[in-house]
Amino acid sequence: MAVACGIGGCSMAPAYERPVVALPATLAQPLGTAPELPPDGQLPALNGQERSFIGGLSPGQDLAPLLRRALAHNADYRLAALQVEQARAQYRIERAARLPSIGVQAQANRQHFDNAAMQERYGQNIYSAGVGVNSHELDFFGRLKSLSGAASERLLASDAGREAARGALLAEVLRTWALYGFAAQAHAQWQAIDADTAALLAFATRQAQVGLISPDQLQLQRLRAEQANLAARQAGDQVRAVRRALRLLAGEQAPEAAAMALAAGQPLPGIAELPSQLLLQRPDIRQAEADLRAANADIGAARAAFFPMIRLSTSIGSASSALDGLFKAGSGMWSFAPELLLPVFDAGRNQANLDLAITRKQAGVIAYEKTIEAAFREVGDALDTHATALLGEQRLREQHRLAGVRIERATRRTAQGLAARQDLLAERIDAGQLALDYQQARRDLMVSRIALFQAFYGVALPTAL
Repeated sequence: MAVACGIGGCSMAPAYERPVVALPATLAQPLGTAPELPPDGQLPALNGQERSFIGGLSPGQDLAPLLRRALAHNADYRLAALQVEQARAQYRIERAARLPSIGVQAQANRQHFDNAAMQERYGQNIYSAGVGVNSHELDFFGRLKSLSGAASERLLASDAGREAARGALLAEVLRTWALYGFAAQAHAQWQAIDADTAALLAFATRQAQVGLISPDQLQLQRLRAEQANLAARQAGDQVRAVRRALRLLAGEQAPEAAAMALAAGQPLPGIAELPSQLLLQRPDIRQAEADLRAANADIGAARAAFFPMIRLSTSIGSASSALDGLFKAGSGMWSFAPELLLPVFDAGRNQANLDLAITRKQAGVIAYEKTIEAAFREVGDALDTHATALLGEQRLREQHRLAGVRIERATRRTAQGLAARQDLLAERIDAGQLALDYQQARRDLMVSRIALFQAFYGVALPTAL
């Protein structure tokens, strides 16, 4: 008895260890460094669609390392991958339940009565050992098959969910990377405008001192200089904020922003006329459909619970009244114990389970329809936004080119003494404002292309985005 109590106190659970997180000393300080990433050779690889898109998004810049680090670092994507493993293990459990489980069993049964008559009739002293099957359910009505099918569909749904999470993560990393690069360009442009505005203020101050301009004109120029300086500071804050966001996504300090070498924007002919069935390839739609098929299989399992359940236990081995005679000649034994369980009264539990399964399928149909509607809306919005952004970038591109020509001419006239330096500074400030508008248009175009990548992620298109 003491041995049994001692064994009952054992635990196979591993010792709990709190995860180590580099916490700062105070709340005002940023969180410590991100978890260490695996070597580059062990980072997740990119598929063909992903490599093709980033290759055409910004020529000359290798974005693959950034995206691979993000896949290895991002907590949401790692959780989605673990959910796939959980669903795979659950499927293996349900599939194994359809096969008999064979095990070795040993038993000692001693039964003693003080009454001599009962002891003679019912007393037992039996040792047995054998190999057999214990309570294997014969799946005549498909209950186990339905449960296995539901687990298989949930595995497919979790895998599609992981793919959808991957597409959303990569799109967010690309979007943040684009915002980071353009924010750095805008910061540099605002610094140039700030310097030119400060130079104009210095000219205006000297002019006011000799009475060439009024105090009101000087005050207006000072206001413009202060506004440009504040805008330059705010642009710097934006660069640092987006860089921190990129670090959270990629798991390490973001590299210095490079010039956004945006590929020439081109219309996407024929995308809107493609068959709508293509959109069913999206991972979120495949996930919703797999969840719906799993709910449909659950109905089969719930219906099978109304029919008899047949279980079978068998064993073959040896038995003896003495332990030392367990494996001697003449001690062979076998057993065959079928069992039939027919539900008669269960207080409505089986009917409630069936009603629940049917309701869940109805909810799955609505979720599937909702997912398709959201997908079509996302694609439509992305196509409209891209067309507008493409038109805006093309128009501002020409204006930006003409502004550059005007600056070159003004610079030559100023160098030749044909124009005042104040006029050149004013021209450069106007050109800088136009350059900011053009950068905004280029940023909108790149972000719209990334939105198209996310909208068509996992869809085999006949043309590249």
